[in-house]
Formats: sequence, C-alpha cells, structure tokens
Amino acid sequence: MKKLTALAAIAAAGIAALATVQIAGAEGGHSHYGRHHGNAAGRSPHLDHVFVIMMENTAYSDLLDPSNSNTSFIRSLASTYGLETDYYGVTHTSLPNYVAVTSGSTWGSNADDEAQADQGYFDHLNLVDQLEQAHVSWKGYMESMPSAGYTGNYGDCSSTDPDCTSSPTGNALYVRKHNPFFQYPDVFDNAHRTGDVVPLTQLTTDLNTGRVPQFVWITPNICNDMHGGAPQCPYPNTPTDQYQAALYQDGDTFLRTWVTAIMHSRAWTGHSAIFITWDEGGYEDSSPYAPEDDTGCCDSPVLPSSPANPATGGGGDLAGGTEYGGGHVPMIVVTRDGPHGVTDSTPTNHYSLLQTIEQNWRLPYLGDAGDTVQVHSLAPLLSGH
Repeated sequence: MKKLTALAAIAAAGIAALATVQIAGAEGGHSHYGRHHGNAAGRSPHLDHVFVIMMENTAYSDLLDPSNSNTSFIRSLASTYGLETDYYGVTHTSLPNYVAVTSGSTWGSNADDEAQADQGYFDHLNLVDQLEQAHVSWKGYMESMPSAGYTGNYGDCSSTDPDCTSSPTGNALYVRKHNPFFQYPDVFDNAHRTGDVVPLTQLTTDLNTGRVPQFVWITPNICNDMHGGAPQCPYPNTPTDQYQAALYQDGDTFLRTWVTAIMHSRAWTGHSAIFITWDEGGYEDSSPYAPEDDTGCCDSPVLPSSPANPATGGGGDLAGGTEYGGGHVPMIVVTRDGPHGVTDSTPTNHYSLLQTIEQNWRLPYLGDAGDTVQVHSLAPLLSGH
C-alpha cells in the first residue's frame, strides 16, 4: 500500500532508525488582539521548539481504550507524558477547526468547502501574521503535498497524477482543507509564505540538518491522520471492521515514526514540546454519517433555538440553543524537560492550544484565545502544576 511504502522510505532514510462554556457566548468575532498573556506564561517554561501534529476524526474513548491494541503507541504517549482529559474540538466539520486553532475563530463556518477561503471569509489576522511579526520562524509540513507551495485543493491522487488533474478527487491523499495556512488569503496569495508550506518529506532533511523552525505544524495525509476515504484507506463500515483497525494502525505508526524522529533530532533541545491532538471526534459509519459527539467547551459555537430571521428581526436567541462542539478528543503533550505522567482535567479545546502557543512567544491573543474567562491554556502539562 502506498502509505506503508512512504513510511518505509522514511525509515530507510534513517528517521525510523532513530527510534528506538462560554455556552451563552456567541462563536467567533471576539477581538482580543492586543490583549497579552499577562502572567499566564510564567506558569510554564519557554519552549524553544513547538511541534503541532493534527490528526483526524477519532474519539478520545476509542483512541485511549486499553483494549485497543491498534493504538499502543498513542496510549503509551498519553500515559508517559501529559494528557488533557477534557479536551474538545471546537466544532464540526474539519476545516473550521483548522481555522479556529490558527485564527481564534471559526468565522461562522461549519463546512469543509474551500470556496469559503477563496471568497475571503477567512481573510483575518492569523498565527502566521503573528509569528512573522515577532520574528518567530515557522513552517507547515504536509504529507503527500505534491510540491512546496502547492495551492491545489487535492494532491497525490496517484504516482502518475500528483496534481489530481485526471483522477477523482476522492483518490487524493493530500487535501487543502487540512492545511490551515492556505485558508488565509495573505498566506495563500503570498509566494514567500506559501514557500514555507512544504511536503512532509522536507522534515527529514530539516531534522537531520538542524534547520527546523521554531514553530512546526505537521498534517499527515488522509490515511495516516485516521480520516480515511482514499482507495488505500477506505472508510470503515462498522466501528470494529478491518478498515477501522487499519486507520488506527496507520495513525499509530505515523506518530511512532515522526515523534521518535523529532525526539532524536537536534531540534529536541532545551524546553521543546510536541502537541498531538485530533481535529474533531468521530462520525457514524452509516448514512447520514453524522457526528457521533457534539460536546464542546470554551467558546464552541451555540446554534440558536431558531435561526435569525432578517425579514422579521426575530430568531437568533442563544437561550435554549444547542452547543455544537467538536467532540471529546485527546490532547497529548510530549515534552523534553517537562513533567511526565501528568494529567489535567480543565475543560480545554483548540483555542487553548492557540493561547498556549501565543503565550510561549508573548504574542497578543487572537479571537477566542483571548477569552481567558472561558479558555484556559495547556500550561499545566508544561509545568506540572
């Protein structure tokens, strides 16, 4: 299978060998840019390197079930390092979560349609803007991306069709909706910035040469992130069939390969951390394929009891509305010099991850990351208290 061949190639290159609520609060729109972290960052040490690995569509209870032999490495990380036990995706579906964690809002989206980005609905201040203003180096590493700066919505449909020009898009292993940086026009339309979004294979070179930036985002391909749907990794038909087992195994193997590579590289210096999470919980295996879990916290959107009606001025009442969270997922924090074997039960979500990143480099908060009443950082897993 293609994904296993890719991992084998990585191992041959030497990488694997290194192993051994605001319930009443409306979503988005908060403008906290300019509000700083205050004393919050003092609770945890400064991180030299921050790595974020975003996996896909799998529930906390399924991944960390002691009887799930297909996620042994993931469960080992969760028990050995830091684990947020009450962490959530912001909402459904995938794309809004990638936007939330890099801009502090979903901007009203609950869809994966890239037309939203193309039409400027995500034309907002974002994490790339912040990092570059603060002179913090960054790079996005996208598995199965055909080339650096590739701006197509789909990629790697086959070995002979890397740009998916003559194949069904359902064959694609790379999907733009899992690339947070290319949702923002000021990144997508800037050749200098798109050049910092590269195929994951580049990380092998960067780890070996000591050229890893301070902030690293890693997106696995559609098989290795546990999402599934490509011919190499079909969607499961039941929660216990061979396709579901294969997705667990693919994700577990991917994380074993790359977490080990990072931890045995020159970038794993001083206070460094790897944040591993899943964008949202799982989906039903049969039509209409609805989300299994829409719980949330910490400024997840609230769907009004009746939609706002511009014709009458009515509707839109949050009282009696329904929280539309992204479901309960793991957040695992692997540190070099930080605490081991710790858990934190504070309700947290992707806005918490953004807040933690911003605290580390003393950046102003973006959007809901600045709602320090509802949104709390992941500092307890970095400091142990």
